[in-house]
Amino acid sequence: MIQNILLFEPKNRDDYYPFSILHPIWEMRIGALKLFERFKLEFPNSNLLYFGNNLQTQSFLKRNNEIDKNFIKGNLLAINSSVFPNNYFFTQIKKVIAENIDNSFIFTFNNEPYGIYLTEKDASKSDEFTRKELLADLNVNLFSKFPKIEFSQIKKLNYLFDAIYLNKESLIEDKKYFSDYNKIQVHSSFSILNPDNVFIGQNVKIMPNAVLDATDGPIIIDDEVTIMPQATILGPTYIGKNTIIKIGAKIYHNNSIGEWCKIGGEVEESIIQGYSNKQHDGFLGHSFLGEWVNLGADTNTSDLKNTYSNITIRIENKEIDTGKMFVGLLCGDHTKSGINTMFTTGSVVGICGILVKEWFLPNFIPSFSWGGAKNSPVYKVEKAIETARIVMGRRNLKLLPEEEKLMKMEYERVKSLR
Repeated sequence: MIQNILLFEPKNRDDYYPFSILHPIWEMRIGALKLFERFKLEFPNSNLLYFGNNLQTQSFLKRNNEIDKNFIKGNLLAINSSVFPNNYFFTQIKKVIAENIDNSFIFTFNNEPYGIYLTEKDASKSDEFTRKELLADLNVNLFSKFPKIEFSQIKKLNYLFDAIYLNKESLIEDKKYFSDYNKIQVHSSFSILNPDNVFIGQNVKIMPNAVLDATDGPIIIDDEVTIMPQATILGPTYIGKNTIIKIGAKIYHNNSIGEWCKIGGEVEESIIQGYSNKQHDGFLGHSFLGEWVNLGADTNTSDLKNTYSNITIRIENKEIDTGKMFVGLLCGDHTKSGINTMFTTGSVVGICGILVKEWFLPNFIPSFSWGGAKNSPVYKVEKAIETARIVMGRRNLKLLPEEEKLMKMEYERVKSLR
């Protein structure tokens, strides 16, 4: 058994912009679960700890009813949260530790350390071995004496868009966590294909003439979800708790839609973190939406260049060749788009934007943009916070002091760059 597990953030956390403005990396949704939730399910008896930017970490702990824990007596495993925790990763970790339970070692990928296992004996030799900030920097001399074990087949998240391309694999694997959900058989009021691959939570309402097609992968529908008439859902797809799929919605393959969302129109290969709305007609493809996002009626994203070439995204003044042909919108929390908004291919948008510009928006829009154009004024932070409180109150949630401080910090940073 592993007594302690520490998830720590990578040094390049800014490369996960705009998600990283308000969230730690381990809170990212991929498949049916957030990254930290996988560790909870795979190691239910372990003491799970976190280390990252202090405000994001404290906000995460409060929002998820977690406690800021200390290590307990025993062995420990520390893992960089940019590692994709799929079945292969967990199988190899458990196998290697079981075979080397009495020996400490470092995990590497391409000769770079991303994790460490310390036996109880080694962990108790010095207080330094249980200092979170040291465990989060495995290149320090403190750990140089430990042998290294290379995992050549693991996958890593280097940027936010990587989550979109790992989503299919995750969705297919994640059905094992929902094996106790109900299986739907042939139903007279709606159509279902491959019913053994459909997993339904409690109090789910599926209206007449809906279509659930799990031929190409599982469909996981969590508790209290409503699927309205004429909606079509193709697997693999996950629909989170209390989410509403609107009339006539077209939910294609490889989508993860978090809790308390309202989704309509056409959605393909996208991740919606939670508490966000895309209620109306319009296309969302190969995109990642944060929380409390609202896309206005007929908002559309482009996820493919007319030249079919690789897509380059921009974060501030840094350009990144994604190496991908399909990338849509990467959108931060609390951003809203007006009706008929058009996002160009590979758009990156910060938090708290009010986007109402005609024609295509720029491919990078900083936080607190009032309009979305390059010369748009900055949305006043007090007004943005007031709106956030109203929106969150509709879900009986409150804006935390940590979240407010993070929003103000991003506001000041954006102002200083103008």
